[in-house]
Amino acid sequence: MFFRSKAATAGAQDDSAKIIADVVDSTQAVIRFKPDGTVLAANGNFLTALGYSQEEITGRHHAMFVAPDIAASPEYQTFWADLAAGRVNTGQFPRVTKDGATIWIQATYAPVKGPDGTVVQVVKVATDVTVRRLGLQEIARGLEAMSQGDLAVRVKLSEQPDIAALGAAFNRSAEQLQTAIGAVTQVSGAVGRTADEISKAAGDLSQRTESQAATLEETAAAIEELTSTVHSAAEGAGKVEGIVSEAKTAAERSGRVVEDAVAAMSQIESSSEEIAKIIGMIDDIAFQTNLLALNAGVEAARAGDAGRGFAVVASEVRALAQRSAGAAGEIKQLISESKQQVASGVDLVGRTGEELKQIIESVGTISTHISGIATGAKEQATSLSEINQGVSQLDQVTQQNAAMVEETSAASQQLSSDAGQLTREVSKFSGCGGAAPAATPRAEVIAFRRPAADSAQDTLPAAQGWEDF
Repeated sequence: MFFRSKAATAGAQDDSAKIIADVVDSTQAVIRFKPDGTVLAANGNFLTALGYSQEEITGRHHAMFVAPDIAASPEYQTFWADLAAGRVNTGQFPRVTKDGATIWIQATYAPVKGPDGTVVQVVKVATDVTVRRLGLQEIARGLEAMSQGDLAVRVKLSEQPDIAALGAAFNRSAEQLQTAIGAVTQVSGAVGRTADEISKAAGDLSQRTESQAATLEETAAAIEELTSTVHSAAEGAGKVEGIVSEAKTAAERSGRVVEDAVAAMSQIESSSEEIAKIIGMIDDIAFQTNLLALNAGVEAARAGDAGRGFAVVASEVRALAQRSAGAAGEIKQLISESKQQVASGVDLVGRTGEELKQIIESVGTISTHISGIATGAKEQATSLSEINQGVSQLDQVTQQNAAMVEETSAASQQLSSDAGQLTREVSKFSGCGGAAPAATPRAEVIAFRRPAADSAQDTLPAAQGWEDF
């Protein structure tokens, strides 16, 4: 019973191995080699993929399936030496078909050891991945073209669904990137033009601001000089106001002196009238004395010798009376003339008083006006000081604005330069002038199973490492 069960198990294992071998043989390309690379046999899938018959490959070396430069490389010799030493090698490899085309396979080279542990043959199990490989190479070509700035590039979609999905995603990304870069190109151009306009306007504004700052600086200096002049004028007006006030006071004092002089002249006139009265009385006394002397002389003449002395005295008295009358007349005439002159002096002094009154009024008016002028000059000086301070502050602000405008001009020039640089960078991308072409429709998929020899050689990479074997 035990041995039957064991035998049944061994039989089941043999059946499983046969099933697996049949599955591999029906789905994979299988070929067997001697350890040195000589072909022992290949299944139908392998023969169909490379276009050979069994008789054409049996006994020949594996090198018939690779490019001559690969077959002659030291790496290729090492590849077979490692297999002969029992080391497995798995990867993707390019293989040349009978008609010269190149296909890609995903293969595993597995050494088969004998009872003594040495490698007796090498079995390769492979799958044709040309469609996948070329689909990836097509996407790589698109990426390379895009890296060179060609945004109009579109890839052909592979027959392999996952690679086709990747290609479609690439096409959509390229289309969106083309649209975005196109928009960026337009915007960068607009930004460049705007930056140039801003730079030009900033330059003009900078020049105008500098001119304005210079003019304002000159204005500030002129206002400062004007302020100093007005201050000096205000001080002068104040001094003139003091002088006019003193003149007014002196004129008022002169008016009072004139009034006193008029009063004194009036008193002199009154005194002259009194003196005239007294002189008149003296004249009357002299006249009466003269009459008395005349009468005395008459009486002395009547007395004869007894009255002779008295006659002499009477004659002398008469002479004195006549001289007194003459002197009194002269004095009266002089007093009359003095009275007229005093009257004229009183009139002149009165007129002088009136003129002084008018002068005092005029001086008062002048004093009032000069006071107003002095007050206005002080106010103007104060206002000009404030204006001068404001202009100085405005000058400082203008100078700061001028500096800011220069910085803005420099920034706008930098912006213009950056916009130009952006435009130059964006111009490296081609195919952004219009709408991006639509992705390749599924109906236009081209099969890559049997590419031509020349095109395959152009699109396949050069031999690199073990994967080229």
